[in-house]
Amino acid sequence: MIYFLNEYLMGLNSGVEYTEISRIHLFNNNHVDAKIVTRDYNQELHRNMDTLGLADADVVNMFDFFQNAEHIEKPKTLKTVDLNLPKDYEIDQGADFSRVYDGDRVVGDIYFASGTFGQVSHINYYDAYGHTAKTEFYDWRGFKSMDKYFGPTGNAVAEFMFTPEGKRVYESYYMNDANGNPVNSLLKLIDYKGEDYNFDNLDELFTFFLDELNRRSGSHQTFIADRPAQTNLPMLNMVTLAHKYVSLPIVHAVNPQEPVRSAFDPSYEPVFGARIGELDGIIVMTEAQKKDLAQKLNHTQTPIYVIPGTTVLNATRNEAHVAHRSRVADRLLYVGRLSSEKRIDRLIRSLAIVSNKIPNVTLDLYGYGSPQDVDGLKKLAQDLKVDKQVNFRGFVYDLSPVYNQAELFVSASGSDAMPLAMIEAMSHGLPAVAINSNYGPSEIIKDKENGRLIEEDDVDEFLFSRAIIDLLSDPDVLEKYSEKAYEIGDRYSEENAMKSWQSVLKNQE
Repeated sequence: MIYFLNEYLMGLNSGVEYTEISRIHLFNNNHVDAKIVTRDYNQELHRNMDTLGLADADVVNMFDFFQNAEHIEKPKTLKTVDLNLPKDYEIDQGADFSRVYDGDRVVGDIYFASGTFGQVSHINYYDAYGHTAKTEFYDWRGFKSMDKYFGPTGNAVAEFMFTPEGKRVYESYYMNDANGNPVNSLLKLIDYKGEDYNFDNLDELFTFFLDELNRRSGSHQTFIADRPAQTNLPMLNMVTLAHKYVSLPIVHAVNPQEPVRSAFDPSYEPVFGARIGELDGIIVMTEAQKKDLAQKLNHTQTPIYVIPGTTVLNATRNEAHVAHRSRVADRLLYVGRLSSEKRIDRLIRSLAIVSNKIPNVTLDLYGYGSPQDVDGLKKLAQDLKVDKQVNFRGFVYDLSPVYNQAELFVSASGSDAMPLAMIEAMSHGLPAVAINSNYGPSEIIKDKENGRLIEEDDVDEFLFSRAIIDLLSDPDVLEKYSEKAYEIGDRYSEENAMKSWQSVLKNQE
C-alpha cells in the first residue's frame, strides 16, 4: 500500500490535493493499492470526496480511523426531526438555521450544511447568559461526531469525538498560553484496543496513527509526505519499519530565483538536514528541480526521483479533438490560485495591452483567493478599464468544457514546482503562453510549437502581450499550436506515469 500524506481534503483545494487525486486515479486504473491520508477532523470530508470523485477506499482520515467511521454502510441525511430534542422545546424554522427555545429562553441554533435543505451540520447550545457553551458537530453521513465545549470567554476548552454508535473514543483538552490563546494541552485516545493513550500534540497523535496504518497493512508500507509542514516530521518519527519519501509540491528554496544558493524553505529544513538519511527517496516533478536540489543537497545516498504531478488519463486522451475554429474567439484562460505569487496582476495588465489591438479579448480566471487579493485584482481591472473583459469565475471542479472552449492558456507565475493546470489545459488542445520560470513551463511548452515561453525579464509585460496578440491574430498558427498541445497527453500518459513510479513501487515488492 502507498499512503499519500496530507492535512485535509477541502471543498477548495490546492495543487497538492489535485496531485494526490491524479495519482489515485492513475493507480486505480493500473491496479496499485494506494490511499490519500488526511490528518484533520472534517465533518464534511465525505461530501468533499464525492465532489472530487473519490471513494471511501481511496481515502483514510485519522479521526475516521479512530472513530471506526472509515465506511458507513447506510449514510443518513440528518434533519431536525431526527435529533430527539425535548418535546417542550419550540423550534423556529429558518432557511440557514433554526432557533430552539425553551419557553422564552434561546437554547440553541441548529445550522444546516451549505447547499442543502435542512441537513443538520452543527448545533450551538447557549448558557443562561447567551454565550456558546457547546457545539455539536454532525458528520455529513448522518451521525454526531464531535462535541466541542467553550469557556466563559469563548475559548475552546475540550473536544470529545464519537463513533457512529455514540461511544466516546477521543478527548482533547485546551489551556491558554501566555498570550491567552487556547492550545492543546492533552490529546487522548480512549479504550483504543483496550488501552488509553495520551499525546502532547497533534503531531504525536498523527505519528501514532501512521504507525497503526503501517501495522494494519502488514508493515513495510510506503509513505509519501506531500504537505511538508504537517506531514514530514510525523512520518520521519514513525517507529514501525516503513519506506519513507518526501514529495516536493513547491520550490524547495526560499528564493525561487536562487534555488541552489538560497536557504531551504523552512518546511524542508528538518528533513534535509541531519535526518535526510532516514528517507528512502525524494520526489520532485521536473528534471530541472532534480538537478538544482541534487546540487544543493550534495547527498548522493538519497535518490531523487522525477515523477510528474499529474497524469493525462486515457479517457481524456481518447476524447475527440476540438477544432480550433469552433472555440470561443479571443478567450484567454487562467486556472489556479488567485494569489500574489501567481502574478495575476500581470495577466490583467497584459490584457489591457492586448485589448488595444484585439478589442474583444477576454480573460477568464478560474480559482479562488483571499477576499483581499480578489478585491485588489478587481480594482486593478477597473483602474485599467478592462473590468468588463476580466471574468472571475470562481472555483469549478470539472474544467473540461472550459478547456474545450478557450483559445489560449496564460500564466505569469514567477515560480511553481509544476503548473498542473497548464498540462490539463494543453491536453485539451489549449496552447499556452507562460513566463519561463522555475519550474515546469520549459518542460511543458516547446516554444513556437505548442505555445510561447517568455523570459522573466519581461517586467513591463510587452513580450508577454506581444505573444498573445501574435497568436490571436493568426488562426492558422494557433490551430497548429493547438494540435501540438494535444500531444502533451502522450508525454504525461498513464503508461509514462507508471514508468516514472517504478523505482518507488519496486520497494513494495
